[in-house]
Amino acid sequence: MPFGTAMGSFGQIRTQAMLLTLSFISLLFSSSADLPSNDPHVSPDVDCYEETFCIETEDLGNRVEVFVRSLVPWDITMILDIDMSNMRPDIDLPLTKSFKGESRNQVLTLAVNEAADSWSFAFDLKWILGDFKADHERGFSYQLPYSRGEEYVVGQGYLGNATHQGKYAIDWDMPEGTPIRAARGGLVMEVQEKFREGRPDPALKSAANYVKIRHDDGTIGNYVHLKHKGVKVKPGDRVKTGAMIARSGNTGFSTGPHLHFEVYAATRELSRRTIPVEFKTPDRGSVQLKQGRFYKR
Repeated sequence: MPFGTAMGSFGQIRTQAMLLTLSFISLLFSSSADLPSNDPHVSPDVDCYEETFCIETEDLGNRVEVFVRSLVPWDITMILDIDMSNMRPDIDLPLTKSFKGESRNQVLTLAVNEAADSWSFAFDLKWILGDFKADHERGFSYQLPYSRGEEYVVGQGYLGNATHQGKYAIDWDMPEGTPIRAARGGLVMEVQEKFREGRPDPALKSAANYVKIRHDDGTIGNYVHLKHKGVKVKPGDRVKTGAMIARSGNTGFSTGPHLHFEVYAATRELSRRTIPVEFKTPDRGSVQLKQGRFYKR
């Protein structure tokens, strides 16, 4: 009964660099002669991170407007806080907000309290891919993520004692190199295929290959422990249910070849909330899978 560990959404299934703490400081010393003109066409200061989003600030003299520009076509959830001197925000902080797709959103304005004095601000933000408001489509039934006619045993089911404590995840035992197919169509968000090793070593918990697919309801399907160089899709691809996306493997923290699959949504706290889902079966209809049973597609 091979099994493995799937880390949270800030690592492998905790995909690399998914949770970051970032800060940057803008020190602006103001006298009436030094303040920029209140020009509506002023060029913003821009700081970009991981080719995923940018923080833009526009200094309008007595206030600074803050924007988040998302650079990716999927969702980002962010917690933003600010350490400031001689300034006040127009909203309560910290701010937790999701940004949907490639867009530019004004999130707040910082006003200067005393124009004759110096003022400063520093951003402290954390982020994760996914929408904390995502609501799984009620009654949706998933396709088994392997080829028609194939049959595999569930080595570990929902809330399993080995590595699924508190997680609604499924492990299918299957030979390395088995074609993996999308259990539900959507937009490919992230992939990893560089890792080679697999064994029950805690040092490999963040070293599994994976594919993440965003579903139309904002939830994310996670396929993990994939074969080295076995991923067949790239970020930005739209895939249909049943499309081949990868080959199974034995990478990361794992006791043997298998596929780990879970559906999850981001949370306000920038963690993962896994969701119990049902799968279509030819003889039992739509069911939640049970550990130890074989399921044929």
